[in-house]
Amino acid sequence: MENEKKKKGTFWLRILGFLFVLYISLTIAIETGYYEAKLAEKTTITNDAMKQFEEDVKNGLDVDITDYITDVHKDYSNETTKAGVAFSSVVETVMSKGITEMVDILKKLFT
Repeated sequence: MENEKKKKGTFWLRILGFLFVLYISLTIAIETGYYEAKLAEKTTITNDAMKQFEEDVKNGLDVDITDYITDVHKDYSNETTKAGVAFSSVVETVMSKGITEMVDILKKLFT
């Protein structure tokens, strides 16, 4: 009987440990600045396209805006990444509310 309780406790501990590692991994991936780096790259491409457009207009060439706009957006998201981001948002909300409540309890205890 006691052995079954240990197995159940170990199972839930492993699940919680896995979820914590998943949360930390997703948070690190979001915070590393990958999105900002991609935006900076798009800005550079846009600036280059604007310079080329201005030069073509200056040279009197026939210009078409579609020649200068490149949409290379690829959506790599899938159900797993969407679920992971949603899960990490929920965990972040719960954790921040929990920490706030703990601080409030500690304030009440020591004041």
